[in-house]
Amino acid sequence: MKWSVQIGRILGIPIKLHITFLIILVIFIYYFAAISFKVGGMVLGFNVLDTSFDLKLLYSTIASILFFSTLLLHELSHSYVAKSNGIKIQSITLYVFGGVAQMEEIPRDPKVELKMTAAGPGMSLFIGIVAYVLYDLLGPVHLEGVDFYFGELSPNIMQMDLLNALLITLAIISFYNIFLGIFNLLPAFPMDGGRILRAFLALWLPYLEATRTAVAIGKTFALLMGLIGILPPINPFLILIAFFVYYGAQGEERETYFAVSLEGIKVGDVMTPVPTVVYIPPDWTISQLVEVMFRFKHMGYPVQEDLADPPLGIITFHDVQKVPKEMHDKVLVKEVMSKDIISVEPEINAYHALQIIGRNQIGRLLVIQDNKIIGIITMKDIMRKMQFMNMYPNSQ
Repeated sequence: MKWSVQIGRILGIPIKLHITFLIILVIFIYYFAAISFKVGGMVLGFNVLDTSFDLKLLYSTIASILFFSTLLLHELSHSYVAKSNGIKIQSITLYVFGGVAQMEEIPRDPKVELKMTAAGPGMSLFIGIVAYVLYDLLGPVHLEGVDFYFGELSPNIMQMDLLNALLITLAIISFYNIFLGIFNLLPAFPMDGGRILRAFLALWLPYLEATRTAVAIGKTFALLMGLIGILPPINPFLILIAFFVYYGAQGEERETYFAVSLEGIKVGDVMTPVPTVVYIPPDWTISQLVEVMFRFKHMGYPVQEDLADPPLGIITFHDVQKVPKEMHDKVLVKEVMSKDIISVEPEINAYHALQIIGRNQIGRLLVIQDNKIIGIITMKDIMRKMQFMNMYPNSQ
């Protein structure tokens, strides 16, 4: 099952929406329609408007889409600076906690990483400030005589007109972008502040040591947040953020180790080359395929007429499981194989191949050059290479 879908390209970068992003978008649409509260003179939420809930949902949908579009601008600002410095961006994916720009390589120049990372919070703060200025020029909304309940406004007390709806939309964009910009500057991975901290440390320390130090600071920060969250009164939101920060820091440390350890290693250095690659003819039955799987112990194979021919697809044990056992002698490989071939070229970095394997949740990649298979690479091949070079001693 694909968890993300591509919706287009901006600056030549594929833009994807993850299913978790769609879930949080729906939650925000309902949230902005069902509540209203006041922060710093700004009214947030459409429930205060004297109109039908359907119309509140419509305004909330517009405001939510505009706000989440600013998250995309946050990531595009990272990507623009990265591309300006020669770093290739593979894609941008919007998740439940925000966006992630997938880079082909981690910038090793601290000054480049500093500029690239700071661009995101800078964009969020810029959008937030501009939206606040517009709110202040056009408003603010006057709430004389309005009742407050623990900071929340009572519903159906504000006159319904387009100006009030616009002001609430500007308030939402302003408040949440300023909050996002400040939150992202916290000195902990996976927030931008953690990367800014690493960039500063890397001006004086080796890159790996700078990463370890920044990760340690981030984990300490997460533990403190978690401790505050469990103290009465318990704050589950703060506890959730603490888990997010702690495991995000661990993930950044792991990714950095992989990237540095595999630096300079190409797919062609790691792959299993032709003619060692075992292929499956498309007219074989599933029974014949299973025999080969038992013999070679591999869970996936390219499908082709001959090693010199272009690949027709790829067949895996997962595909075999979809076929009832009583049909194994009748069903042909070409009838159940996947024609969606995910491949790499031999000259790309092995770390990039590892990212593709992890992102697509697959076990192997075909290595293709001039429309012909010249090898196959698996995660196990990459890890074995890292062990051999004694560059990542904790790998299995």
